[in-house]
Amino acid sequence: MNKFFYVNMAWANMKKNGRLYLPFCLASIGTIAMFYILTSIFRSEGMSEIIGGETLRVIIGLGRYIVGIFACIFLFYTNNFLMKQRKKELGLYNVLGMGKRHIGIILFFETLILYMVTIVLGLITGLVVSKFMFLILLNMMSCTVPIAFAVEGQAISATVILFGAIFLAMLLSNMHQIRLAKPVELLQSANVGEKEPRTKWVLAAVGVVTTALGYGIALTIQSPIAAIMMFFLAVILVIIGTYALFTAGSIAVLKSMRKNKNYYYKTKHFIGTSGMIYRMKKNAVGLANICILSTMVLVTLSTTVCLYSGQNDAIENSYPREVQITVNNAKTDTSNILLDILQRSQPEGINQAKNITVFEYFTYTTDNTKNDFSGIDNKKNNGEAITLFFMALDDFNNAEKSHWKLDDNELLIYSDSKYNEDNVSLMGQPFHIKANLEKFSFSEVSFMGEYDGIYIVVPNQEVFESLRKEINEKDQQKGILHCYGGFDYQQSPKEGTAFLEEVKAKISEQEMNTYFDTKDAMKKDAMAVFGGLLFIGSFLGGLFIMATALIIYYKQISEGYEDRERFQIMQKVGLSPKEVKKSIRSQIVTVFFLPLIVAVIHVAGAFNMITKMLAVFRLTDINLFLLCTLVTILIFGMIYGIVYWLTAKAYYKIVK
Repeated sequence: MNKFFYVNMAWANMKKNGRLYLPFCLASIGTIAMFYILTSIFRSEGMSEIIGGETLRVIIGLGRYIVGIFACIFLFYTNNFLMKQRKKELGLYNVLGMGKRHIGIILFFETLILYMVTIVLGLITGLVVSKFMFLILLNMMSCTVPIAFAVEGQAISATVILFGAIFLAMLLSNMHQIRLAKPVELLQSANVGEKEPRTKWVLAAVGVVTTALGYGIALTIQSPIAAIMMFFLAVILVIIGTYALFTAGSIAVLKSMRKNKNYYYKTKHFIGTSGMIYRMKKNAVGLANICILSTMVLVTLSTTVCLYSGQNDAIENSYPREVQITVNNAKTDTSNILLDILQRSQPEGINQAKNITVFEYFTYTTDNTKNDFSGIDNKKNNGEAITLFFMALDDFNNAEKSHWKLDDNELLIYSDSKYNEDNVSLMGQPFHIKANLEKFSFSEVSFMGEYDGIYIVVPNQEVFESLRKEINEKDQQKGILHCYGGFDYQQSPKEGTAFLEEVKAKISEQEMNTYFDTKDAMKKDAMAVFGGLLFIGSFLGGLFIMATALIIYYKQISEGYEDRERFQIMQKVGLSPKEVKKSIRSQIVTVFFLPLIVAVIHVAGAFNMITKMLAVFRLTDINLFLLCTLVTILIFGMIYGIVYWLTAKAYYKIVK
């Protein structure tokens, strides 16, 4: 026997099944290139030269692991499609006298050829594109760092090892399937599952319950921190519900439609409903996968685009002044000392700072009882707490340039979720709420944007100190005084650098527990974080779209081979080719776009939870997120439609 017999046979098989192997090769090349690009950027020495580079390295590293894990799942899943279509051919080899050991050798060389071709082309693609992608990333971050072209050896070795392990695992899985299967089973594998599916009411009920629970969590969540903590639970519940509903719920619905005689016994409904019952049994998991991947694309891209687009507004909301100074564990005269330092640090006759604002505040967490805030009762605490932010009226008027007046028993209230009470009790003292403020420029000073909170303006310094004293007597860890100082540069951050250093030096002499923060530095950090998130989001979105397209393609191809015989039988029983084609098109369109429709419903259900999570990043513009989501759905819908059009052409070509 020719020593190249098995190699030649493996190559001939792959050429003959090019319609199956070519999309798999392209997807593998794309996945390998993506993993290499992320790994090369992660390993690049240039990362240490850019602002926020270490933060970005963490984000890129996380994205790299996600791509690696997803590549394993994705390639295994598509490999199963390939084997399903190949089993009849391999069974024929077995019947004609070729042993399973020889079939295993052929599979080995096929896998080896696939691996060598995809790893080489994938790495070449990654090498060519990696620097370009790095430049795109730097542009997203508004960085200008010269990056020399370099071949990252560690990135190449990591890519070769990871995908070598994946292809080896696929080979072992394929050989195991062939070893256990009988020749007759291999020959008839394409016809397995032709019996009518049974209705699994328990699984359908599980799908309804888990989906309802997931939606319930997402729609009712109010706190941003709670949204982050409950997000993965809600996602898992919805994923379980999606698989259960596609697997069992769809069949239950279709069978109930069949029981409706007025609906079922019509030509356009009879064939379509009956056909989809069988189609759902064999393709429910694939449809659920498409639905979940589509949801991941929509959520990932809409969220990262929103974060990147809205970062300037988020920073403006978080930084009412260009420079912010926070003094923790302040004393009663800290505000006067801080104001004096800011004024004395300016050279005589030259104003380096403007809009100087200094005020004292303290926060207190208490039971959320609507109108009675007296602390947390550990015996009766139901877990619903709220944080109160206190400041005196004079400080509020100076900060907001307002002219409010209050009696000794009156308060001003500001809250993101409108506080509708007319009266309130604070540590046992009754107060009347004079007004609910429309805005408070310094609402992010205490980082309460992450929590449920109410901002309370008390009438004078005496009431301010009285409440703080009572809180400290009840709980010594609470009611700690803080001092805020902020100002804008007269000209620019660059020209005000010397002034800021002078302020820092004089404050350090006072030995105060001080934290400095600037809007300019935050913008640079935000560009690194949100630019990196958008970069990773785009990568993952592209990967999920590629996976979705490939699953759809193999689904159409496999159904094309199955429907070819049905197409002929339907014509033999009297239906015209036009009626048959119309019926099949109706089934395909219904089944094909069902995952997209469910994905959009999932995104709508998660909308409230995602907006709460975005609030952690100081992004509260719901209209912006809605716009980003709608645009993402529109663009993805167009791509989804193009994929349908291309795969439908392959399907009809097989059927005819």
